[in-house]
Amino acid sequence: MNTSPRPAWFRLGRHDVRSTLPAPLRAIMQNGVLDRVFLDALLPDFLYPAIADSEPWAGGLGDTKTFTRTGLIAPNPVPITGSDPTPHTYGVEQWSVTMDQYGDTIDTNLLHSAMTLASKFLRDVQTLGINAGQTLNQIARARLYAAYGGGRTWATTAQGSASTTCVVADVSGFLSVMVNGVPVAVSPTNPLSVTVAGVANTVTAVNVGAKTLTLGTAVTQAIGDAVVAANAPVSVRPGSKATAFNLTGSDVATFKLFRAAVTRLRKQNVPSNGGYYTAHISPDTEAALFDDADFKQAAQGRVDSPIYRDLSIGRFGGIDWVRNLESPTVTVGSVTVQRPIVTGAGVLVSAPFEGMGSLLAGTGTEDVPDIRMIGPATGAQVALIVRPPQDRLQQQVSTTWSWVGDFGVPSDSVTGDSAQFKRAVVVEHA
Repeated sequence: MNTSPRPAWFRLGRHDVRSTLPAPLRAIMQNGVLDRVFLDALLPDFLYPAIADSEPWAGGLGDTKTFTRTGLIAPNPVPITGSDPTPHTYGVEQWSVTMDQYGDTIDTNLLHSAMTLASKFLRDVQTLGINAGQTLNQIARARLYAAYGGGRTWATTAQGSASTTCVVADVSGFLSVMVNGVPVAVSPTNPLSVTVAGVANTVTAVNVGAKTLTLGTAVTQAIGDAVVAANAPVSVRPGSKATAFNLTGSDVATFKLFRAAVTRLRKQNVPSNGGYYTAHISPDTEAALFDDADFKQAAQGRVDSPIYRDLSIGRFGGIDWVRNLESPTVTVGSVTVQRPIVTGAGVLVSAPFEGMGSLLAGTGTEDVPDIRMIGPATGAQVALIVRPPQDRLQQQVSTTWSWVGDFGVPSDSVTGDSAQFKRAVVVEHA
């Protein structure tokens, strides 16, 4: 019987386990020696879910919930001349969210994890949490920009003769029209008023896959002709240019653009976040702003932001300036167009499924999988599920995250001017 002590290390050269391991795990071995630590990857901050108001709800997958928001009664400064005042009404708008499920998973072989001096299982869980945060961040960003960056596009195909077909860069904002406060699909019965190259027209149908608008009146089109919905959200560009297509490399970010965004929000009575609006800007936007004399002068009076301490450039000009590495861009020809956004309160609503963490309650199997609610992104929680091994060797553990819900964007179409989506302004620059 061999009673010699167990060696302090595992000789991979003698016991050829390395060749049986998955390729990602073999990659962390160097000549039979395992790395003692795992280093963190480059990680963005998940800021877009953080600006959403949470409205949990219960429903089935695919269900749609409609939210209702009332408008205001117009002021009436005229004295009453009869015995009774004239009755008035107020507008009502509706907007919806759809219950969908999102998630991802990773399998960990606990035998292989035990061979690493830094737990691969813990690293797998951490990496999965990052994946959840990035996913929710991009879902929230997509909803936000589809609303506030929509309704304004340009023709991508020239039509040498008059045509009712218009191929555009993006159809967001052209899909529906408000009828009695309810969004309905555009149609010949419910057309959307637009301008094409500054000339009034209508959109009567939209092909999302082909990015094609059907116009009510045939027109001759050139590439770059602006197509703007009558209810398009207000956005800001240097020189008041119509769309991102018209921007050149010299159309850089300036403090003036962001002050215009703040002016717009204030004129529409958009509530702020603690007295300040929030500008989500990319590193490229930040670099351009520090080349602007007006911005640098305003920054001299900055105060620290109590909300975005780690990411804040400061508070000045009525704005909390926040670095956001996930701020989107769009490439138009040779120009990369930056798209920072200035937001007010209530711009986005998170509508998660209510009770996600207690789905197994009352089944008698509550303690079999480990289900915890974690917040990989501020303002959004996901279910982290660790399933016990299902294989005969009891080695393969599955870890999964799941989030059920949607992000919604109120339009505020029944207050203020004719533009929809008034609680934010997209700033576009080269």
